[in-house]
Amino acid sequence: MAAPQTIGELENGLFAAFPREDAESWDQPGLAVGNRERAVGKIAVALDMSVANVIAASDAGCDVLVTHHPAFIKEGPAEFGPETQPSAPGPGRMIYEAIGRGVATIAMHTNADRAIATRERFADIMGCSCLGNCEAVLDGQRDLQDKGFGALLVPDWNERPTLGVVAELAARNFDCHPRVWGDSKRPVDRIAFLNGSWGDPDLYERCVAAGIDCVIVGETRYHLCVDAQPYLSIIELGHDRSELPIVDVLIDALLACDVSRDDILDLRGMHRNWWTA
Repeated sequence: MAAPQTIGELENGLFAAFPREDAESWDQPGLAVGNRERAVGKIAVALDMSVANVIAASDAGCDVLVTHHPAFIKEGPAEFGPETQPSAPGPGRMIYEAIGRGVATIAMHTNADRAIATRERFADIMGCSCLGNCEAVLDGQRDLQDKGFGALLVPDWNERPTLGVVAELAARNFDCHPRVWGDSKRPVDRIAFLNGSWGDPDLYERCVAAGIDCVIVGETRYHLCVDAQPYLSIIELGHDRSELPIVDVLIDALLACDVSRDDILDLRGMHRNWWTA
């Protein structure tokens, strides 16, 4: 495969890895800012389409910013303006900055969430075997081995782990301080890894019915976690922490398009959107 020469060819290469039709109907993956006929040079990769990441990409001489999260979801901003204009919402400020700096923006969102490479990445991080996607647990019409949200994991280690051991491993490997529901000594046999945000009211009941005893989730609802006790252990990593590994998946897709590693800038080191006191 020849390396993409234009932004349009780069977008097509990413859609070959993460098909547009795999995205949710409300999602808006692909190019948001930029000229598809323009030549591609350096490419920055990050989790979020933010003003800070646009500036970092521009300052590093990148022509394109590829992210997991899109500039906006469903409806676009009503106003576009600089960071000094507080009436312009975050997406409007980001797009204004990207246009002004000549940085094209491409997002691969829920279509990348459903990729097999994504769930394999989560399995590698947790050191578990992957049985398939978690979407089949929620939708009986879906095939476990097909593309789909989440990763159904089995910690086939030398010793049967407890919730405390799994939580410590997740905290270390995702570089976070997770919130944990459940007895730390409770054994864990089957894990549903659900990156991002999950608030389906019947999600945890379906997990229990499917024989899952632990869920590792990006973010979820407090009362759902309380109601799931004592049958389901829950480890809440934080939305961003649970999805930063998707940057690796995006970089691998760029490399598969024959983009040189020297032309890819990983912006994860800048990612600290929030902090705790």
